[in-house]
Amino acid sequence: MKSFVLVMALILPVVAPAGQRAAASKKNAPAAASHTPTPAEVDAALKRIYGYDPSIQWKIFLVRRSAVPGMNEVLLQLKGEFHHLFLTADGHFAIDGDMQPFGPDPYAGIRDLLSAANGVARGPDKPVVTMVEFSDLQCPHCKDAQPVLEKLATDFPGMRIVFQQYPLVNSHPWAMKAAHYADCAGRQSNDAGWKFIAAVYENQNSIALAIADDKLKELATASGLDAGKILSCATAPATEMRVKQSMALGDSVGVMGTPAIFVNGRPLETVSGIPYEQVKAIVQYEIEHAGK
Repeated sequence: MKSFVLVMALILPVVAPAGQRAAASKKNAPAAASHTPTPAEVDAALKRIYGYDPSIQWKIFLVRRSAVPGMNEVLLQLKGEFHHLFLTADGHFAIDGDMQPFGPDPYAGIRDLLSAANGVARGPDKPVVTMVEFSDLQCPHCKDAQPVLEKLATDFPGMRIVFQQYPLVNSHPWAMKAAHYADCAGRQSNDAGWKFIAAVYENQNSIALAIADDKLKELATASGLDAGKILSCATAPATEMRVKQSMALGDSVGVMGTPAIFVNGRPLETVSGIPYEQVKAIVQYEIEHAGK
């Protein structure tokens, strides 16, 4: 369960000198994050803090500028647990936790950003609500989520579902290639694009980086697509740009892993790990509050 956090305990035990704290208190506006640290810099900080115990292990997954003004963010695994850090602009403090949308219409900002979603879609052109899924075709959790999303599509025919590419390139070696193929498949034929996505999920275990092109072309043909055109499209710079734009869109709404699913801007923590009726209740609730 994600924590409802505005400010939580510092994971990095750093205390600013009194003079530094006094100087900071005089500033009226939050500082802009002038430098986004590299993974190596984050690693060096963690070594300085936890280096006293060689048994303490960590793995850094992501370092980027945060959507929270004046902060950077880091996703890492530390002592076997995942942590989401927000780093202050001066780099001296790290807040451990998640930021949650708030206010009378808490998901309006995310909803506005997601209006730019342009992946393969199904459902009415003027939907009651829109579900946007950011997914990685090599991700087993994304594969597990698909039957739930299929059931939601059946139970809520007035909902539109948009599939956005978000390959986790640091974890999944052929995910980026698959994202290129899927983007091209969807542009060649929306219906066949969905068939291609389903086929890749179904054949995840038989795809490897060394044979990815051959296997993806085979699945494109089986989905009713022109494999030659798909290959040409998949290697085009414009396709690479589209996938990167999809990933940037995900970053802008706080995506840090897949599948990341939003119902009218509301993020769902999971759809395959909780009872279906609970997921269905969330969708129904957003339908009832759409436009309010």
